Amino acid sequence: MNLTKSDFTVARTCGAKLYYKKLHYPSLNDDNPYLEFLADGGYMVETMAKLLFADGKELGNWAEPDKAFEETRLLLEAGDGTFFEATVVHNGLLARIDILRRVGNTLQIIEVKSSSVDSEADGQNPFRGKKGGIPSEWRPYLEDVTFQTIVLGLAFPQFKVVPFLCVVDKAKSATANATYDKFRLRQINDGWRPEVDYDGNVDELRKSHVLAIIDVSGEVLELKANVESEAARFAATLQSNPISRIAPEIGKKCKRCEYRLPLGQTEKNGFHDCWGKLAEPAPHILDLFRVDMLGGKNNDLVAQFALQGKAKLSDVSTELLSGAFAPRQNLQLECSAAGRESMSPILKEILSSHPFPLHFIDFEGSRLAIPYHAGMRPYEQSSFQWSCHSILNSGGKIEHTEWLNTEDAFPNFAFAQTLKDQIGNGGTVYIWSHYEMDILREIRCQMDKYGHANAELAHWIDNPTTRGNPRVVDLCTLAQEHYFHPSMKGSVSIKYVLPSVWMADTNLRANPLFEKYVKTDSAGTLLNPYATLPPLPIGEEEEVVNEGTGAMRVYQEMMFGRAKNDEALRNGYKRLLLQYCELDTAAMVAIWMHWMNGAK
Repeated sequence: MNLTKSDFTVARTCGAKLYYKKLHYPSLNDDNPYLEFLADGGYMVETMAKLLFADGKELGNWAEPDKAFEETRLLLEAGDGTFFEATVVHNGLLARIDILRRVGNTLQIIEVKSSSVDSEADGQNPFRGKKGGIPSEWRPYLEDVTFQTIVLGLAFPQFKVVPFLCVVDKAKSATANATYDKFRLRQINDGWRPEVDYDGNVDELRKSHVLAIIDVSGEVLELKANVESEAARFAATLQSNPISRIAPEIGKKCKRCEYRLPLGQTEKNGFHDCWGKLAEPAPHILDLFRVDMLGGKNNDLVAQFALQGKAKLSDVSTELLSGAFAPRQNLQLECSAAGRESMSPILKEILSSHPFPLHFIDFEGSRLAIPYHAGMRPYEQSSFQWSCHSILNSGGKIEHTEWLNTEDAFPNFAFAQTLKDQIGNGGTVYIWSHYEMDILREIRCQMDKYGHANAELAHWIDNPTTRGNPRVVDLCTLAQEHYFHPSMKGSVSIKYVLPSVWMADTNLRANPLFEKYVKTDSAGTLLNPYATLPPLPIGEEEEVVNEGTGAMRVYQEMMFGRAKNDEALRNGYKRLLLQYCELDTAAMVAIWMHWMNGAK
C-alpha cells in the first residue's frame, strides 16, 4: 500500500488519521458540501493552469499506479515535454503530479493550488513571513510539493528537480476568457473526479490569466529533511498486513476531527477507536464552548483529563475557567448540569432599548478563485441575495422583503442600493455575526475601486459599517453573552440556536409567521425548521437548499449553468434560493421573539 501525497498531508495533521483514511473509515468530510464546493473550484484552477501549456499531454491509468508510472518513465526518457497527472512511484511512496515538465536535464514540478497570493502586496516571496520563516498557513502546501520533489528525485536521480507552486493571484483582474462561465464541470461516471471543459479562447487566456507560478526551491530545500523522515515513518505503517496505526495523541484538537461521528451511527468510528470508553460521555468535554482555550492557549487540559480517565463535561470545574470565555463556559456547565435553558435577566431590557423599525437582515454571496465577471479579481466577493424581515413598530405586523440578482452583471452595487431603499437610515439593524457588515465594507471599497460614483449610497454604507454604531446589533454576540440552551452544546451558530428556541417555545410554533415550518417526521418528532424546507422539482430531480454552500451552488447553476437558458429551471432555482434566505431572517425573528418572551 503506497503513501500518497494526500495521505502524507493527512498524516501530518494526525498520524492516526492515516490509518482511518486508508481503511476508508466514515468521515464528516464524506459528501461535505463545502469541501466539494472548494474542490470544484480547485479543478477549475487546475484546468486553467494546464491550458497555459500548449504541449501538455494528459496521462491515465490512475487505478494502476505501476502501469501509470511506467508510462511516465517512458515519456520522460523519450525527451522534453509537458505531462499532466504523471504518476511516480518509489519504495512505497506515490506522487501524482499536476504538471510535470522535462526541459533538458531538468524536471519541473508545478503543483497547482486554488489558494491565493497578492503579487502587489506580498512582496517578492509570498511564502515567507516578515522574519523569513515559512508561515503556518503555507506549510501544508509546501510540504505537499516537497513530498513530490523527494519521490521524483528518488525515482529519477539523473535529473535535477525544480519545484514550483502555481496559485491564484489576487492582484490580477479576470479578462473575459478567465471567468467562471468559461469552465464547465462534467462528472464522469467511472471517474473519481469531474472533468472540466473550457469554452473560452485559449490563446487569449494564455496572454492574460489570474495565476502565478512561483519557484519554491528554497522552501522545499528547507523542508526536505523533515518531510523525508516523516514520509518514511508514515509509509512504514502501511507495509504490514494489516496496516498499523500510529498511536493517537488525544486532546483538544480532536474536537474538530473529521472522524468524530456520533457513536452508533456507523460500524467504524475513528473517534471511538482513539478515545475508547472516553468517547462515550454526553455531553462530552469537547462540547465545551471554546474548549481550545481551557487552561490557556498553550495548555491542553483535555489531554490531561484524558490521561486521568475523564472526558465528561461535568468533570470540568469552574475553578479551571479563566479569560474572556470563562463566563460563557461557566454558564454552559451550570445549565448542562441542570438540563435547563438560561437567559440573562437583562437580555429583554437590552432588546427593548432598540428603536423601531427593527430590520433583521441576511446576505448570501460567494468568493471564487475564478471570478464570475470580467474585471473582478480572484476571491472578490459577489453578493447576490439579501432577505429582510422588518417590524415597523411595537406590536406591528412583520413584513418580509427580499432581493435576488438575476442579471449577468456584477451585482454588488444593485445589492447595496436595493438594501438601502428597504431599510433606510432609521431604526435597528439586526445581524447574526459580522458577515453582513464585512460585505458592506467591501462593497464600499469596490465603489472606489471601480469608480461607481454614488455619494448618497457611499454615505449610507459608511454609516452602519462604522465600528461601534449602535444602530447595528449582532444577535450572535447577544446569544454568546446572554443565552444558553443545553442542545446548543458549545455553539452559538444560528443553526444551533434556532432549533433550541424552536423546541422550547410553543408560542413560536403557534405564530402564523412560522406555521409553514411546523412539521414532524414519520415518527411524529418535531423537525428543526431547516429540515422542513420543501424540495422543488428541478428537471427530473427534487432539490432543496438548507445551507449556504447549497445557495452558492444553486446560484451558479441558475446564472451560469444548465438553468441559464431554461426559464422553467431558472424559476425553480430562484424559489430554492428565496425560501432558504427567507428562513435565515425568519430564524432571527423567532429567536428575538423567544428572548422577548423570556425563558421557558
